[in-house]
Amino acid sequence: MSRRSKQIDAFFQQGERLHAAGRLREAEQVYRQILTADPKHADTHHMLGVLALQTGQADAALNLLDIAIALKPLSSAFQLHRAHALLALGRAKEAIPACKAALRTQSRNAEAYQVLGHAYTDTLEPAEALRAYREAVRLKPDLPDLFNNLGTALRNLGWLEEAEDRLREAARRAPGDMGVRLNLSSVLKELGKLPEAEILLREALRARPADPVLLYNMSLLLLLMGRDAEAWPFWEHRFAARATMDRGLRQPQWDGSPLAGRTLLVHAEQGLGDTLQFCRYLPDFGGKVVFEAPPRLLKLLSTLPGAPPMVPAGAALPPFDLVCPLMSIPARIGVPIPSEVPYLAAEPDRAARWRDRLGTEGYRIGIAWQGNPGRIEDRGRSIPLREFAPLAAIPGVRLISLQKNDGTDQLADGPIVETLGPDFDSGPDGFLDTAAAMMAVDLVVTSDTSIAHLAGALGRPVWVALRVVPDWRWQMGRADSPWYKTMRLFRQTERDAWGPVFAAMAAAVQSEASPR
Repeated sequence: MSRRSKQIDAFFQQGERLHAAGRLREAEQVYRQILTADPKHADTHHMLGVLALQTGQADAALNLLDIAIALKPLSSAFQLHRAHALLALGRAKEAIPACKAALRTQSRNAEAYQVLGHAYTDTLEPAEALRAYREAVRLKPDLPDLFNNLGTALRNLGWLEEAEDRLREAARRAPGDMGVRLNLSSVLKELGKLPEAEILLREALRARPADPVLLYNMSLLLLLMGRDAEAWPFWEHRFAARATMDRGLRQPQWDGSPLAGRTLLVHAEQGLGDTLQFCRYLPDFGGKVVFEAPPRLLKLLSTLPGAPPMVPAGAALPPFDLVCPLMSIPARIGVPIPSEVPYLAAEPDRAARWRDRLGTEGYRIGIAWQGNPGRIEDRGRSIPLREFAPLAAIPGVRLISLQKNDGTDQLADGPIVETLGPDFDSGPDGFLDTAAAMMAVDLVVTSDTSIAHLAGALGRPVWVALRVVPDWRWQMGRADSPWYKTMRLFRQTERDAWGPVFAAMAAAVQSEASPR
């Protein structure tokens, strides 16, 4: 090694010592001086990339790491930190080959398997994530947060009992990690162990009382337990928790006080079903209100009695002074659920056309079975169409599909179901034909989708099939809904077992349909 190389090596070691001691600015100065002397010093580009990652500069880190890899392509550490940078930039799909490149060079690199698991988790491939985390555990079980990662992957696959075991192990290994307590609480909630889940969340909140993720999760648990008044203030933290995207408006948030001549903008959030569920609150407070709504729902929402002026999302907004997300209204005005139905209506002429088209023969059941498969929340909510077979087997019953797009491929192999043709809700306005067809059937039977909310808002008889632990709005154990007077809830008693649910529905349909 030449004298110059020895000097650079000594200088680099000094930079590493400063870096390890947390003296990042001084370390960066040393690294920059090395690059002045030797612009092709790969390890220095790498360490500058690591430093940039530590200081939240993921773009700069990626550029530096790419330079380092071009100079030294076979370094496992360089590829691994590149994967970290890509994950920080939200480019999880690109992080996967970076992790695999690290593993080609160093096949027993447990951290590379752990980061590969993170990448697969972010690309919604939980089975691949689980394989990666399990390999990391085999190689190096004491890696920080690894059992927490493993428990999360198991939860994402729906393997809740094993997820609970792994997360309890994670809690034992890191008793002060409130993130582990949060994840364990979520799994316990999904297993129906609600009191224990609440204890864990409250313990975490005592340690981190301002943590928005903990506060938001507490709201979901309390809502599921039917403790709405207690839950709504916690619910307000969903934006800070990044569970819901902030609209980004600069006007002050409305606190529920009288508008006193000011104009309030209420904006929709989350899914179409949420808008149908919460739009009932709009007429409940005085003053000048403008509602920014999903464009597809404008025509349907215009049937809401006392509806304020509406603008489609994406259009220019009129002047306004205050802002309120639609689903924040209960927290801000402190009123019970307005349960009066119907509060939306089908177009009379359209409803008459669908009554003529469907006729009066038989006991007509409109059905929907599939939500959005791209959302992780859909796991356990959607139902295979074949599960509706007990209803189709009842003499005189007609199953009529209200399903659009996702899930319609199951019609070829499921029970006999009437479809409503390619023109059914084919226009730019959403649910107009669906609402009209609901007025022409005797009953709606659906999974937990927006169809349930529409039928409830129209005041139609609607039965909803629910998993053991459902979404928060359906609460636990009850057969009715505080949101919709005409709704009946049929619940699984065993996870993933829809057979008993539809057997109970079939028995109920027979008792209702027989007199007709």
